[in-house]
Amino acid sequence: MKAEGRGQKVEEQLGSRPYPPRTMTYALAYLLVLLFVTGCQADLANPPRLATATAQAEQVAAPVTTPEPLILPAPTPTAESQRPAATTAEPIAIGPYPRLTIWVNESAPAYRALMEQMVADFTADHAIDVEWRLVSPMLLPRLVETAVSTDTLDLPDLILHPIEFTVGWAERGILDPSAAEQMLDLLGRDTFNPNALALAQVNGQITALPSDGFQQIIIYRQDWFEREGLAAPDSYETMLTAAETTSDPENLINSFVIPTESNLRTTHQMFEHLALGNGCQLIDNDGRVGLLDEACRQAIDFYFTIVHNYSPSGVQTDTSTRNAYLEGRTGLIMGPPSLLPMLAGLDPANPPRCPDCATADFLAQNSGILTRVSGSGPNAQAANFSHVNYLGVTSSADLTLVEPFIQFWFNEGYAQWLTLESERRVPMRWGTATAPRQFIDEWGQTPLSDTGLSLQDIYGADVVAMLRDDIAGADRWGIPQGHGRLTTHLYEDLTISIVLQEMLSGYFNTEQTLIEAYRRVTDLIPGYNEAPPTPAAEDDGT
Repeated sequence: MKAEGRGQKVEEQLGSRPYPPRTMTYALAYLLVLLFVTGCQADLANPPRLATATAQAEQVAAPVTTPEPLILPAPTPTAESQRPAATTAEPIAIGPYPRLTIWVNESAPAYRALMEQMVADFTADHAIDVEWRLVSPMLLPRLVETAVSTDTLDLPDLILHPIEFTVGWAERGILDPSAAEQMLDLLGRDTFNPNALALAQVNGQITALPSDGFQQIIIYRQDWFEREGLAAPDSYETMLTAAETTSDPENLINSFVIPTESNLRTTHQMFEHLALGNGCQLIDNDGRVGLLDEACRQAIDFYFTIVHNYSPSGVQTDTSTRNAYLEGRTGLIMGPPSLLPMLAGLDPANPPRCPDCATADFLAQNSGILTRVSGSGPNAQAANFSHVNYLGVTSSADLTLVEPFIQFWFNEGYAQWLTLESERRVPMRWGTATAPRQFIDEWGQTPLSDTGLSLQDIYGADVVAMLRDDIAGADRWGIPQGHGRLTTHLYEDLTISIVLQEMLSGYFNTEQTLIEAYRRVTDLIPGYNEAPPTPAAEDDGT
């Protein structure tokens, strides 16, 4: 049921793409693993990439594991018509119905139950089978690359994915902008957040349909700040002052915690948020890489100072950041709004455990929440950072199957999708033609648990408005400037995350870090010939 001729589009465009093929990256990573297991040691006199490359190579060497794909059949005339049990082999639809496939960038068990219900509701009204996969966000780009570069896996018809990959995948031919435009016309362009549509455009066409999103947040112990007379940490100056004041290593209090692990996209995103607050841009509209600009130098100096001096030793992850705050071991973190129900004691698996937590909602009642931070230089601005998910139609999709499912996703199924982890599901489709703000006005009032409490009940209408508004209007490196393909490469290869961890591990000072990041970024841009300066030699004390 695939459309004739459209299946070759991906391979044709990938074959001529100007960026270095990722298969070479994987081969080099494999070699590094072999060197590691045979006893080779890293040469610390050279720019060190072995440790981080080895960690990535181990992921590459391991088989790609994703939750087992499920197929739920459309209703059949007789009760005897049943589908055989799913296996690890490629599932085959049984019955007269064509099959639509979708990959969803979630992996938590709750999404399995949600997708089962949504697909059952869809197939009850359509003679279409649906095969779906829940894919870990960390594995999604590698799974897509496997599908387009080998014969072992087919691309699905639809991929729910973050904005980091949307434009890049469209420019490579993986996503089909013309199909997305057709679906948008059916749903009504005016029913979507216009900034979310504009963010993912190529040559005036949208590249995928914006589904939902959230803003990265800064959470701080308001009771600690009030006790010390500290201002809200909404700038480099106030963040650093707070970190200096609340630091108490003797009592295991590290005053600033964010993810710093090299194999996490969030490591990149935390720095990008802080850098944007100082006006530091990755690349401008003319294609000039700006990482060596003074605004970026100030940003990396601030980042290194506050992380090196006031964070726990060793690399940090999203989990360790969360735990530090829940356990009262820090008063300042950055992370996703999925932390907010935990602060209110609504997540039994991750309850607040701080010494002051006399009640389950103590942290919710004593935490401040911000979405914007400003730098210290002349280009400083109050910057927020957004995460937006897009539903993309692939270039091998059958539009006769895609159309009814997308209509369902953004209408009957949309409320179901937005309800699970609603704190990070701000709708990018605001409403319908007859109810233009139906979805967006309901956000923040959805119960977060069986207690019936919503974000608005716990944190108030002002916090809900702050979390809801201007998500898609936030700046992002490379995407608004028309360099989405470069952004996709950086996130696929974790370029920025790796160089930041190398700096924090002591391999580079801040100046060398920017130069190294500049080199790695410009290596991905064909024909870029503006060489970086030679870093100044460090004073060795002699």
